[in-house]
Amino acid sequence: MQTNVLEQVKRVELSILVDVAALCDKHDLTYYLIGGTLLGAIRHDGFIPWDDDIDIAMPRKDFETFQKIAQTELPESLFLHYGTTDPDYYLPIIKIKKNGTIFEEQSSSSSIKHKGIFIDIFPLDNATKNTGFRFHTKGMLIKQIKNYLFLKINQEKQLSPLKKAILNLTKPIPASFVFQLLTKYMQTETSEDAPFYVNYGSQYGYKKQTMPKEMYDAPSKTTFEGQLFKIPRETPQLLERIYGKNYMEISPASKRITHNPKRIQLNEECMA
Repeated sequence: MQTNVLEQVKRVELSILVDVAALCDKHDLTYYLIGGTLLGAIRHDGFIPWDDDIDIAMPRKDFETFQKIAQTELPESLFLHYGTTDPDYYLPIIKIKKNGTIFEEQSSSSSIKHKGIFIDIFPLDNATKNTGFRFHTKGMLIKQIKNYLFLKINQEKQLSPLKKAILNLTKPIPASFVFQLLTKYMQTETSEDAPFYVNYGSQYGYKKQTMPKEMYDAPSKTTFEGQLFKIPRETPQLLERIYGKNYMEISPASKRITHNPKRIQLNEECMA
């Protein structure tokens, strides 16, 4: 991605984050910068220079409240993309997208209706344990369901004979039904007293993303691109868990991850 285009995309994403954070503050909903966004905030006071996305997370209860109120209270320039607003959307996370723009990822399906520039919002689900057969069985099953939904939505991609056979056998089952089962299964631990949060939607895997709640609770704030946003209370320990003890060191070029989108389109508002 060209540097000037990347900077324009980042500017759009930051404006989305500002609106999302304001809505959360208005309704006393908890959110945290996470992943590369959190790492960028701590290491660079903003975006990681080569990064092109923003990730935040919310406890499940606040996540569900947000996805209901945001559909009517976010600015008209933004679209909440989730299974409740698009039956062909299969991810267990919310994407808040900028209307009138395009940021088409390599993994995007042609059936996805809205391809705008976005930020990701991940739910943090309750977990009673971070070890044991039941914990790992649930984590692996959720991973397989997510993979299945990806294949079901992206059937135009090259698939192995086995995967094609599985999709043919399950063709009568709508993806929206599987999505509903997935989101319910992610929430089977309902006790707010459960000692752990787990982010099942993360690319880093459920084991790395299962953390004691005290690592998140009572969030603090830090600067991201000149503005204050909420972060987990024990951010250094969380970043070390995900990225290793040397997380403050700059990654070599070979290990830098970006979306590498297929297509980007900005509207006049974004380029002003």
